[in-house]
Amino acid sequence: MRIATLSLILLLSGAAGAADKDTCFECHSVIEGMSEVFKDDVHYHNRQSCDACHGGDSKEEDQNISMNASRGFKVRVTRAGVPDYCGRCHSDAAFMHKYSPRQRVDQLSLYRTSVHAARLAANSPHAPECVDCHGVHTIRAVSDPLSPAHPSHVVEMCAKCHAAAAEVFKKSPHGKVFAAKGMSGCTTCHASHATQTATSAMLSGSKAVCSGCHAAGSAGARTAAELAGLMSGLETAARGANGSEAQRKAVNESLQKARLAVHAVSVAAVKIPVDAGMAATKQ
Repeated sequence: MRIATLSLILLLSGAAGAADKDTCFECHSVIEGMSEVFKDDVHYHNRQSCDACHGGDSKEEDQNISMNASRGFKVRVTRAGVPDYCGRCHSDAAFMHKYSPRQRVDQLSLYRTSVHAARLAANSPHAPECVDCHGVHTIRAVSDPLSPAHPSHVVEMCAKCHAAAAEVFKKSPHGKVFAAKGMSGCTTCHASHATQTATSAMLSGSKAVCSGCHAAGSAGARTAAELAGLMSGLETAARGANGSEAQRKAVNESLQKARLAVHAVSVAAVKIPVDAGMAATKQ
């Protein structure tokens, strides 16, 4: 009886060991050391290992078999395919809520409406997709202070592409207030996934971002309205510019400089490129 019991224990322990076996993780602990890096990833903390994203058979010892398409192994996804690749799980409410019941599952649909997605579809080499902001094998929850997408790091993250705007923002009244209150810099106004092309409509009007913090009639609302008036005038001028190529270029360059200057929240700073752009339309 004791021998039978011991045999059963050994059998069950062997079965448990086989169930927990992860040849992908074991191999890549040596090759590239990626598994050691992955231990800090939120997916790993939620018992999602290599095969969750890359497919394959993590119980198979032979890598030619484990990394075979017949076992579900997927070749490395292209940049353009990353949003849909991540969206396989992150847009599946039933799947996501098993791990984090409060987790949003509309990030992919929001991203598809964004200027970033449009540029990615146009094959822009600098258009950001999921891993550019969240990382690859060291992805952390946005609430984690070490995540690049944590509110305290958003400005630095966006600065990888928008360095000039980030620098102006950090020196502005908003930059100081946002930092003091622990608010997310860029995404508070521009959204994190549904980022749109910046226009004067963000400043004043029914869809104004500024009205979320600045009540009608307040000093902030008046500044926003004045900025919107300047920007709207130059936007109209840019759309109607039908002179020489040099003229159109000058107007559009002034518009880009004005949009950059808006981050300073200074009417005087915005007026300089606006005046230059308006003057270019008359040349």
